[in-house]
Amino acid sequence: MAVKNTHAAMVKKLKKQVQDLAKKEVRAKNKLRSLLVKMRKVNRSYKAKLAEKMRMMKTKVAEAQSSSYAKAVMHLEKQMLHGIETKGKALASALHKIEKKYAIKLKKSIAKKAKKSRKSKIK
Repeated sequence: MAVKNTHAAMVKKLKKQVQDLAKKEVRAKNKLRSLLVKMRKVNRSYKAKLAEKMRMMKTKVAEAQSSSYAKAVMHLEKQMLHGIETKGKALASALHKIEKKYAIKLKKSIAKKAKKSRKSKIK
């Protein structure tokens, strides 16, 4: 009988250990599940933050590119205007020289005609 009681006590003790282990397993599974859920949340928030930073960087890069393009365009415009102004001054100078030459030629021809007309009146 004593053996039977010890066996029954051992079986009871082992059953209790099995139940405790089963409860620990359930708790561990629940804990693991909740940790996985938390990890997914952290992962989503991290991805969202990275995506936001990426969008901000893209807009900053686009702004920098557009401002550099604008600067380049302004520089090119200044160069073109300077070239046009220089050519305009050169053309104005050449035109002034041509007008001056024409005026001198006209003056000489008028003077020659005047001399001829004086000579013809004198004769």
